[in-house]
Amino acid sequence: MEEIRRFEKEDIGGELLPILTTGLYRDALDTLREYIQNSIDAKAKRIELRIDPDQIVIDDDGIGMNKDDARKAIRLGISDKNPVQNVGFRGIGIYSAFNLCDNVEIFTKHKNDDAYRIAFDFKKIREEILIEQERRKKNLKSELYLEKLLNASVQIVRYPENIIERHGTKVILSGLLSEVYERLNNWYEVSAYLEKVVPLPFIKDFKFAKKIEEKFEEQDYNIVPLTLKIVDKKEELFRPYSNDLFHHGGEHCVKFFDLKQKNQHFGFAWICINDARAVLRNKSMRGLLIKKFGFSINDRNFLEPYFPRPVFYRRMTGEIIIQHDNLIPNAARSDFEYNSTRQAFFQYLPKFIGEVSKWANEIQEEDLARDMLADVMNRLQQINAELTAVRRNKEKLLLFNNSLQNIERNLNPQRKTLKAIALGDLEKAEDLLKFCKEFVTSALTQTQVERKKLEGEISSSINKRKVTLTDEEKERISQQPKKISDLIEAFGFLKDDESQNLIRFIDENILQEYLSTEDYKESLEQIRNFLEAKL
Repeated sequence: MEEIRRFEKEDIGGELLPILTTGLYRDALDTLREYIQNSIDAKAKRIELRIDPDQIVIDDDGIGMNKDDARKAIRLGISDKNPVQNVGFRGIGIYSAFNLCDNVEIFTKHKNDDAYRIAFDFKKIREEILIEQERRKKNLKSELYLEKLLNASVQIVRYPENIIERHGTKVILSGLLSEVYERLNNWYEVSAYLEKVVPLPFIKDFKFAKKIEEKFEEQDYNIVPLTLKIVDKKEELFRPYSNDLFHHGGEHCVKFFDLKQKNQHFGFAWICINDARAVLRNKSMRGLLIKKFGFSINDRNFLEPYFPRPVFYRRMTGEIIIQHDNLIPNAARSDFEYNSTRQAFFQYLPKFIGEVSKWANEIQEEDLARDMLADVMNRLQQINAELTAVRRNKEKLLLFNNSLQNIERNLNPQRKTLKAIALGDLEKAEDLLKFCKEFVTSALTQTQVERKKLEGEISSSINKRKVTLTDEEKERISQQPKKISDLIEAFGFLKDDESQNLIRFIDENILQEYLSTEDYKESLEQIRNFLEAKL
């Protein structure tokens, strides 16, 4: 058998470069991520990103590159980076700006070494590719090979050591394509993206920042300050967590989970849960982010299908920090590379989710009890305040009697929980409930003579039992949905405006119109209990 030929370097066409970069980096934001990842891999303690109409600058104080590092940096699809220790390791990221700009310049300096300038002329490469395409249209022989193309368009230049004083790296993307700057000129989109994918610090006044960062330090998990400047606006970015994510400012402490399965340790998680029986107000912050090296894998919706009760998942926010060496992000950062460790991790997830769900359920049961107690105290206070005025109104007394029965029926299932978390307040509510019931019963059964005789005693007793709601109870009452449409929205499962408008119409024009105030309140609570049980 005759061998005709083997694969040679001339068999790799120049158009491989745009194919690779377009396939891996479909969005200009992903290119920013790649260069920032390089800074983090270089152990940077500070990063600054500047975006102007004609150029982007990524500046860091990392270890920089020496001569050998600079030479290796220009290689395509070859990397010495350890995937266990670094995020970028495929040798493609430095070329990710190919479809964004005309030129990339990298100025870098390693401690005790000269400085180097690495330059990429992407405009020239694109022009050469267009010329090659025209040759193919004319059926002419191919003359453009990848090696030849890069050899003419990529260079490394040494600078004297004192040209750049400090160690670090500065990447300059110049000659931005118009659509790229248009994409990156949106402060909100760029900052929101970076907050998601970069291991940033927390805002200092975030209630749980100190505890979480102490956990990070304990786990040797690094955070990196990043300053963003777009034209004239400049700010330091932080992880997007704040106290106003939660209805009451964050009453439930952050919870930490260790992700362990037999002899494997996948990492750890920190989770905060809303302090009201409602989904988090900010839709973009609902759920957990999986992170490796501080960078996000997929988004917060990724894990929701694994949770049996989506409403609980939407009440949480937090991060799963992956530390296992063999859980390696894929190129698109949408998942992990397929291997036995990934399989083991996803097999472990139901156990982890079970632990999280149990913890969340216990908290939600306590919140349910506290909400119920606050509502009970409020309704009892209203009834107590009216007792003297209605003592001779049999119809009103019968309505109060029915309300008191409903109050007791709603309170009964929560007594065990309240004894554990709010015994004193429970006793106050039970005392007031007992008095109101005795008064109504007495008023309905006493003769006219007996009632007159007891009026003075009754008035005095009612005044003694006047209740002032605590600030926490007032806050809980004010935050509770007052309408069925608000209640449905609090559970967060109507995602389109048409469905929300339909529920709102039915609520306002039918239910509120034809139900009494008491019946509407009771219906509201019944619907809430149903949703709690089913979702």
